[in-house]
Amino acid sequence: MQAVNRIHGELFLPSHINLLDQAVTVSEDIVSDYFRLTTDYWLKNPYEINTLKHAEPTEIPRDAYAHLMKFAKPLCKKDSGADDSCMYRITIYDNRVLAVTGGIERVLWPFFVYILAHELIHIARFARFECTADEEDKRAEEEKVHDLTNEILTNAPVSGIKTVVDFFTGEQVQGLLT
Repeated sequence: MQAVNRIHGELFLPSHINLLDQAVTVSEDIVSDYFRLTTDYWLKNPYEINTLKHAEPTEIPRDAYAHLMKFAKPLCKKDSGADDSCMYRITIYDNRVLAVTGGIERVLWPFFVYILAHELIHIARFARFECTADEEDKRAEEEKVHDLTNEILTNAPVSGIKTVVDFFTGEQVQGLLT
């Protein structure tokens, strides 16, 4: 883990947060369509989105644009005994995302969709397929989710997504801003 130097310019602007909110909806729809998930699925497997501004230093892994954490759901928040006992937090690292996208909305938009879809695929797999995030399985799970994200998003109707998919598969070696 590394400490973050929170200087001006490393955090999302309000316009970036609005774009992130829109990307959550689009990403959830894309992942739901692929896995045939209902709205109830997301209600039973709740998640929240945080940005660097609200992240604890212990939540900041190296070299990640986003990070998913699973938490036990407080008993008072459970609807019934059949209700899942966990919730998820996706933390988006403003400084790293802004470094790659330059904060340019036409680049930021598909980048948000990509990283959110990636994290939502993890949630779908953890909850639906009972995948684990054990240390020994982490690399294999990450590779599987990476491949699924690329497969699902390659033809998604999201402006600029092909460039972002190419970036994450290594086919776009010049970066997103060229």
